[in-house]
Amino acid sequence: MTDAEGPRPISHVGVSVPDLDRAIEWYGAVLGFRVVTPPAEMHTTDPQLGAALADMMGSRTRRFRMAHVISGNGVGLQLFEYLDPPARPAADPDAYWETGFFHICVTDPDPETLAQRIVEHGGTASRVWRQIPDAPYAAAYCRDPFGNVIEINSHGYEETRTFLEQP
Repeated sequence: MTDAEGPRPISHVGVSVPDLDRAIEWYGAVLGFRVVTPPAEMHTTDPQLGAALADMMGSRTRRFRMAHVISGNGVGLQLFEYLDPPARPAADPDAYWETGFFHICVTDPDPETLAQRIVEHGGTASRVWRQIPDAPYAAAYCRDPFGNVIEINSHGYEETRTFLEQP
């Protein structure tokens, strides 16, 4: 595919969590994601993969667990539980202005129900916002129990962004 052929699809997004098994269960029970690759422990001392892992994860990473889950439209989450060094929460999880990825977004026609489901399963949720006059669009910002931000949009990405177009 060349640049002239259009935008590249997103394959997956990596998400760090403190408890991989709990995260797999949570993303399955709450968002319906299914496991593609079950948990595997990885070591940077592995004779086959170790050098590549150290190069990709940085020199301080020595050992982690990971698994892959997949969403309804085929975009994956690669879940990581760092063991050495151990996982730790972000210094300021609300510092959205700091560079880097800071949320994923899922589409659900009933954001109120999904936001409530997230809360019932140990997460948090903002209120559901309907800020665009004469449009059915709704959105909420939530967090999984591990602190990762999950936005909920009532409609698909391209459709909900057309309101930003200038006349």
